[in-house]
Amino acid sequence: MKTSKLILPLIFAVVIVIMYFTYFAQTGEIGSFSKFSPGSEINQSIIVEIVKSKGFERDANGNIISFYARDKNNVEAKVTSHEPIVTEIIDAEVVEVFGHMHDNTLNASKVTVIK
Repeated sequence: MKTSKLILPLIFAVVIVIMYFTYFAQTGEIGSFSKFSPGSEINQSIIVEIVKSKGFERDANGNIISFYARDKNNVEAKVTSHEPIVTEIIDAEVVEVFGHMHDNTLNASKVTVIK
């Protein structure tokens, strides 16, 4: 009897784990800017490559505030942030950006180095 009471919670836990790894876990694949609606204020997450040849824009204090990124379709967009971006981005190749698009500029609220 006791084992039959454990089976249902165990099945439920396995389903939750499978759903997490299928739908919510990062894949590490480069995303596409086309999923963003221009002018929308809804923040979304996207993984992009950094375009190092265009450099990094800095504020008066020397903090990085913008850079250029490329998606899987080789579309480039400027990524800007009101907060300083971590300096580790200089050595990074791939980052995850959480933000929204305005024209061809991605306004980031968070930038995380992936690779």
